[in-house]
Amino acid sequence: MVVVGAYILPHGAMILDPNKDKIPKEAIDIHHAMIKMAKNINDLKPDLIFLTTPHGIALSNDFGIYMNKGGSGSAEWNNDYKKYKVQVEFDQEISNELIEYLLDKETAIHGIATFSLGVDAPFRWAEAVPLWFLRKLSTKPKYIIMSQPMRRHEETKELILETLTLGNDLRLFFESLEKRVVVIISADLGHTHQTNGPFGFSEEVELFDKLMEKWAGTLDEKLLIKKAVPKLDEALCCGYIGFILLQGMLNGKGFTPEVITRATPSYYGMMIAQYTKNE
Repeated sequence: MVVVGAYILPHGAMILDPNKDKIPKEAIDIHHAMIKMAKNINDLKPDLIFLTTPHGIALSNDFGIYMNKGGSGSAEWNNDYKKYKVQVEFDQEISNELIEYLLDKETAIHGIATFSLGVDAPFRWAEAVPLWFLRKLSTKPKYIIMSQPMRRHEETKELILETLTLGNDLRLFFESLEKRVVVIISADLGHTHQTNGPFGFSEEVELFDKLMEKWAGTLDEKLLIKKAVPKLDEALCCGYIGFILLQGMLNGKGFTPEVITRATPSYYGMMIAQYTKNE
């Protein structure tokens, strides 16, 4: 089988409850778009969902594959959204095969096990928010979760080449499986949209987010790398390494890109995009 679809999905907890007081209209619109994406993913009938997160259980230098029997947790953010809980089953066998496959290619990858292989790994917002919208998938797929290394903060540019290669290697691995695979990039955009936000304000961030929107709708590698890299230090985009991974996986491989929405409901931007496999 092949990757039958891929998605960029945001992970800001504010998109979970459209009826909550003082929720920006942009977040409400994203909530409804996420419901639509969940339906689209359900229509693809996935057997396996691969999700990569920038805010998971991270290793200092390497990418990490969760090896527990499953994962569970809530979208808790600032002591709120605790009631939005998820629980998924990992495909331990395929996760182990993937680790061995990538180690043979000398990828900077390791398995991660929390507590014991027989218990769930803990989730927080960057896994729980997108997965909460997928909680009712009819095919009950199993999951593979990959975290991104902590060095993505200081060594983003140095990670680009190896992450592009990793994306291509992941595609080749998924093509070897007798599974229908959906890829999810859990990601938000620039985090410097508001003066009173935790990272301050930059005039570059809106330009960066617009650039990422244009890239997401074209998969033009020059936009993602040559144009975006000079703005990274100002934009502070948590999703950038995930975007690089997706570029390596889908570039020129017969997918139709579509940006569903992009908005800035808070100090950080959000975007939803889907990539449909061409018949």
